[in-house]
Amino acid sequence: MIRTGITGIDEMLGSGIPKGTRVVFSLEPGVEGRMFMFRTVATVLQEKKNVLIVAPHCTGRVLISECSELLNIDISGLEGEVHILDSTVRDTINSREKKTNSRKIAWKKLIRETLDRHSIDVLFIYFDLLYEDLGLEKALDLMPSAGQQDRITTVVEHLNLEGDSLIARFASERIFDLIISVHSAFTLVPFFNFFTLEYVSWSRMPRRSIPYTIGEGSIRLYIPKIIITGPPTSGKSTFVAHASESGISVDRGDLDGYRTTVAMDLGWLHFRGFDITIFGTPGQPRFDPIIPQIVKNAMGIILLLDATRPDGLLRARELLMLAHAEKLPLVIAVNKSDLPHHLDEKTIRESLNIRDDVPVFFISSLKQSDVHYVVESMVDRITRHPY
Repeated sequence: MIRTGITGIDEMLGSGIPKGTRVVFSLEPGVEGRMFMFRTVATVLQEKKNVLIVAPHCTGRVLISECSELLNIDISGLEGEVHILDSTVRDTINSREKKTNSRKIAWKKLIRETLDRHSIDVLFIYFDLLYEDLGLEKALDLMPSAGQQDRITTVVEHLNLEGDSLIARFASERIFDLIISVHSAFTLVPFFNFFTLEYVSWSRMPRRSIPYTIGEGSIRLYIPKIIITGPPTSGKSTFVAHASESGISVDRGDLDGYRTTVAMDLGWLHFRGFDITIFGTPGQPRFDPIIPQIVKNAMGIILLLDATRPDGLLRARELLMLAHAEKLPLVIAVNKSDLPHHLDEKTIRESLNIRDDVPVFFISSLKQSDVHYVVESMVDRITRHPY
């Protein structure tokens, strides 16, 4: 297997990319996506594999410097061998060969000879200028032939100016085994970056969109806000506490002798490769004016119910309306289900008028395994949401 070095991607793909496959990182205009290729290059070199980089857009020295600077490591000092066909090669070919087909033949011969001479394990191709010089079909033909493909993994980066139509063609014609598109968006979370697993040839994995952030030389899968809401005493603070590796809670006693959240619960956790922030809302009606602000820019909502309190369903429905839950991924968690109760799934669905695809889980928020199961379902729904 060839690892990308991006933990969440490798986990979702089953430890990485099978040897001999073809991968494309398709970048939307304006998105900062260089780290996907750089991180994969560095990881392959760290694993003592030999690499050929076709980089017609810059010199090899500039490429090594830029990659090392962004990753905070000197990739030229890693244990694998790196070979580069750079902008000087492109200039030579373009000045010598005036016809498109002759240029393609020159590139293909040079790439093939370099692959064989240096026993290359992974070929990295920066595709944009090759596409410009040769056209799409001829540029794609530079990838290893059938005889070489079994032993050489190919990773391509390109700037996608054609949008979904090109992605659809790559998938339908099986040109690549793995297609990852990289986007930025301004819905839900401002300046929200995400990548989408568009197609995976060796898995029946559904199409997934995963938010990310870049920092400290790596790509971090990142969900900046999941909301935990529900009626008073449904167990929101306990849920946040058991979900989180660290956090804070602002609460005090109310007139009935219960603890009640007066601002919000806040928790942080690293889960299934994701860095996640969880916000718990207060359940009392007097705090309703602040809920829309807490929910702003949320990526998903977990509604917590008390299985022993059917009378809380009306309040739960009010909270869903306040949170505009119909626009976001939603999970229902019915807490205290280990206690005697009469609240069932049919009653919940009818009372809340939720969609059939919204999952309902009966849990105890005192059990961390139950809490993590709900969080995992929420993450799954976020990654399937169409951004």
